[in-house]
Amino acid sequence: MTTNRDMKQIGDVQDRGKLKWTALMLPEHVRMLRDWMDEDNRIQRPELDEFDLQTLQENIEIALMRRCEVEIQVWVEFQFYYYVGKIISIDVRKRSVIYDDSLSTKRLQLDEITSVRLMD
Repeated sequence: MTTNRDMKQIGDVQDRGKLKWTALMLPEHVRMLRDWMDEDNRIQRPELDEFDLQTLQENIEIALMRRCEVEIQVWVEFQFYYYVGKIISIDVRKRSVIYDDSLSTKRLQLDEITSVRLMD
């Protein structure tokens, strides 16, 4: 028996969800429902207070001095992305952090960074 992502088990009853209505829907309705579901799955940017920003700054400075591995969490376009590497420098004029992962050197904007976790 194959399972469908639309099928849900609610108590003892297995509901087909929106699967039973697809024959009655126009393509425009299906597209609108998919857009609506994508909108529900969006992650809002976390609000960082003064304490969080201070912790973020301290972690970046410690990682820069110790040259240790860090995990950088970045929020871009309603999604979180994670990068692992060593922070090489901070470019104040461009407001970015330059880090080195195992393959190359990359740059991340300070405004997009939501957390820095020291791996060591």
